[in-house]
Parts: sequence; C-alpha cells; structure tokens
Amino acid sequence: MPTRNYRTHTGHLLRQLVLGYFGWLALPAFAQQATLSENILHIPYLSADSKFYSAELALTAMSDPVTLELIAAIEVPANENLMISTYQQGVLFVPEIMLNGSSYWAELQNLDDSHFQLMDSGSNADAVTNSALGIDTNPQWQRLEGGASDIGIGADGSIWVIGTDARPGGFGIYYWADTYWQRVDGAGVRIDVGPDGIPWVVNDKHQIHRWVDGFWQQMQGDARDIGIGADGSVWVAAGGGIFRWNGVGWDRTSGSAVRIDVDPQGIPWVIDHTDDVYQLIGGRWIKRPGYARDIGIGADGSVWVIGTSSGSGGHGIFRWTGSFWNQVLGSARQISVDPAGSPWVLGTGGEIYQGL
Repeated sequence: MPTRNYRTHTGHLLRQLVLGYFGWLALPAFAQQATLSENILHIPYLSADSKFYSAELALTAMSDPVTLELIAAIEVPANENLMISTYQQGVLFVPEIMLNGSSYWAELQNLDDSHFQLMDSGSNADAVTNSALGIDTNPQWQRLEGGASDIGIGADGSIWVIGTDARPGGFGIYYWADTYWQRVDGAGVRIDVGPDGIPWVVNDKHQIHRWVDGFWQQMQGDARDIGIGADGSVWVAAGGGIFRWNGVGWDRTSGSAVRIDVDPQGIPWVIDHTDDVYQLIGGRWIKRPGYARDIGIGADGSVWVIGTSSGSGGHGIFRWTGSFWNQVLGSARQISVDPAGSPWVLGTGGEIYQGL
C-alpha cells in the first residue's frame, strides 16, 4: 500500500469542536469531494483521531494569507465511497476541492481553536466530467482477431499487446497494423506505449526494455508493471517501490504497487496488493474509492479500471467520473485506453475487444 506522507501524531481539535457545536451541517447528501461555494468550504468526509467527520469552514473576509474558520462539524460513519481529507498534528489536507468546475488540493495549518491558514495549494489534473465521459452510454464491444495477456496504447494511437504464445521472457510481442497483429522479436509480460509510439515492456525476470530502432534496449532497474503518460512520463511499480524515469535513471517516490498507469499531466495512479486505488496528488498518495485489479488512462485524461466484481469475462469495467466509479457493460481482465478515451480490454481467455 502506498505510504501516506502524513505526520503520525493525531490531534483532537475536531473531536473537541464537535462537543462545542450542535448545529447540523448544510452539506448536500450527494457530495463526494470537498466544494468551495459562497465562501464556505464543505468537507464531506474528514479523518481525525481515528474518527470521521463532515465539516464546514468559512472564509474570513479579505484575509491575506487566506484564513478559514471552522463553523460546524459532525461525526459521521465510515464510508469508503467518499473522498477522504485528513487532519493530523495541526495540518488539514484536502485532496480535492471543486471550484467553478476545476479541481484543487489544499493544505491548511491550524492556528487556534477554530481557525486555519492556507499553507499550500495547487491544481489537480483536470477533473473528468460525466459529460466528457459519456456516462449515459456504454461501449459497444467489437472483438478483434488474436489473443493477448496485456495491452498498451500510446497517445499517438499505437496499439501493442503481449500475446498468449509462451516464449523465453514471457509471451510474444505484437503491434496492431490496421488489420492484423504484427509480431516483433522479444517477449514480455507487461507493456505500455509512449506518446511517440515507442513501447516499453517488462519481462518475466522483471527486466525493463524499450524499443529502439527495431531492437529491444534493456534499461536499468526492474519492475512489475509500467505506465506511460501522454506527456511522456514513464513510471514503474517495482518490487522495491514506485519509480519515475528521469531520462538517465529512476527517481523513487514513496509507496508500493502492483499496477500503475499515468495521466496526461504525468501523475501516476496505482493499485496496491490489497486492490486499493491511489492517485499521487501534491506528493501524497490519495486513496480513491473502490477496488480494482488493473488500470488504464487515456491521453484525454479518462481513467478506467477493471474492478473486483466477477463476470463471465473477468471482472467489472468502470470509469472514473471525477468523484466515483461508473460501471459499464461487460467484464474483462486487463484494460488500456486509446487517445479518444475509449477502452480496449482483454477477456479471461485473452480475447481482445475494442470499445466503440
């Protein structure tokens, strides 16, 4: 599981404040993440001192730096479907605040019994809206010839797969040549493709290789999975942690994972060994609701996962709306996403399907 970069000591401020406030919150019941509206910051789900709260903070008038006052808090039951904010040792971290359709994160320092000062903030990757994802429609699945055990799609539309034909190092490697799968030398078990159409593979010895001028060039390091963003960022989930390619070597970040992919801004999303889903925001691993077995992210920013619910072809298929996972028709084992945001999936028998 990714290591959270939070301080370990937990404060008691919110518990004390709950005892001092008796007003019920005006939070909308459908809220999934924090929102800032009419100078009120609504935080629907906040962890503090091993308990969970909903809270409201009001912006103080024309303060510089920005200061907020806690005006209400109430204890709520645990809810894995809500995005969690945290309060620890005087620091309130909110991973996602929706403001005028844009998504931000913020870190606030407690000043006294009820006031917080904004210490740091930033913009998250553009939130994917329901309309952009076509939430009201389901993919029409078209089966392609051949079979595969993993699939990767580049931002330029290049499609590569790891086949099902066993070879030294894993299975055969193929790319889609408009109407058929063209095999190249080599073998692997995991694959992803850069925005220039160049594939990177991981073999069964955890070695990393990149396709260069018709040959596989072994890169330093080892990996269990690899993900490449539309901006060219290359990340791997390795036995020793999570790493980003800096052009000459691998820079380690906190945490560990078994599956990884990268959004167009170079931000990794991972799945850990317990099927939890995390996104790296502001240097912190933020847990997203739900569970998954595989993940794919398109050049348009759409995030798809293979869930853990069973189906005839594997597990359920879901896409991220910006606050929750929306299930679509079908089931699969592996997934990748093309530049238009359409999923390509592999079934339990290696069947290859394109979502139209």
